[in-house]
Amino acid sequence: MIGAADAGNAGADDDDIEMLGPRGRSPRKGGIRHGKALSSLIFWRQSCLNMSVEASPQMPRVETGRKRRSALSILAVLIGLVAGFGLAEGLTRLLFPAFDPSGRFEFTYPVGSLLLGKPGTEARQVKNTGDYDVAVHINSHGLRDANDVATAGSDDILVVGDSFTWGWGVEAQDRFSDQLQILTGRRTFNLSTPTDIDGYAALLDYARKLGSRAGRVVIAICMENDLHLYGDAPQGGPPPDSGSALKEWLAGHSALYLLAVTTVQQTPWLRDLAVKAGLIVPNLEGIAKNDYDPAIIDSSANHLKEIAEQYRTLVVLIPSRALWVGNSRSRAIEDRVHTAFIVALQRRGIDVLDLQPVLEAQLAPLAYHFANDGHWNVRGHALAARAISQHLAR
Repeated sequence: MIGAADAGNAGADDDDIEMLGPRGRSPRKGGIRHGKALSSLIFWRQSCLNMSVEASPQMPRVETGRKRRSALSILAVLIGLVAGFGLAEGLTRLLFPAFDPSGRFEFTYPVGSLLLGKPGTEARQVKNTGDYDVAVHINSHGLRDANDVATAGSDDILVVGDSFTWGWGVEAQDRFSDQLQILTGRRTFNLSTPTDIDGYAALLDYARKLGSRAGRVVIAICMENDLHLYGDAPQGGPPPDSGSALKEWLAGHSALYLLAVTTVQQTPWLRDLAVKAGLIVPNLEGIAKNDYDPAIIDSSANHLKEIAEQYRTLVVLIPSRALWVGNSRSRAIEDRVHTAFIVALQRRGIDVLDLQPVLEAQLAPLAYHFANDGHWNVRGHALAARAISQHLAR
């Protein structure tokens, strides 16, 4: 049964919810107002939280964080690649010293279409396989010669050629040009740099401009790479494209690149892909091979005739190593080219000294070359000097 007081409470407004105090008793005076205040506080706090979520810049921060992590990942990959290539380069030089490009002597001094040694250079030319370690001195004209070609007179001899004549891998005094000076008793000047027949003409023009008056010229023709179709294009040909320049730079600075190129060239299917992609030129083999082409033979002989019309000239043929290596078909082609070129020179009235029989009459011909380099060793230069001296004495 409900009492009067209870009945009064039962008739209270619905909003006046009773808040029970401790032990189920009603709170003291003001309890209902406090309950309303607490409810309002909870509602206000929830509203603030909702507003905070709506106005929060958390999404842009998440996006920025993702970009930063991506950038750091890319940077880490790049650092890893650089470190990996650096390690591979170092290991290649350590384990495969034959591919170390640091022993390459650079020809960086431009003279017209030619590149000579930098004047005043004092350096060493080293082959890491142990084939050679020689001193290199470049004079004020960019030439590797103790004699000054500007002083050459009519009784002196100019010896013109490419890297063979330059003395690649041998001391200057062991070159056939220097030995020729001893054998003939005539001053001999070495006028050489890696080039071809066009370059030989340019070297002679350079010597003449310096003051040379030499009338006797010995031109050493490298049968591995001197025969071309010589046209009317400017000497030196068009400048290399960016791809060629990059390959040249890599060849001069990266052992890993040289190892990779060698691997590609010696793997038929990789080499075919590289040729199709234009990454390598087909004739870049260990030994350059000639194709029998009468037009090339005539063009090369005609260029030498132009020189022979200005100087008393002896053309010395440095035989291609391809005469003695490779299959029988390739050797037969090389022999045909070699013989045809001699005939072409003789028909033009040019004096020729063929060193093929000279080399073949002594040791095995390849014994006159370095074991890991295509150039002549000291014995090869000495043999050539004797043969040239005997020919000039006739």
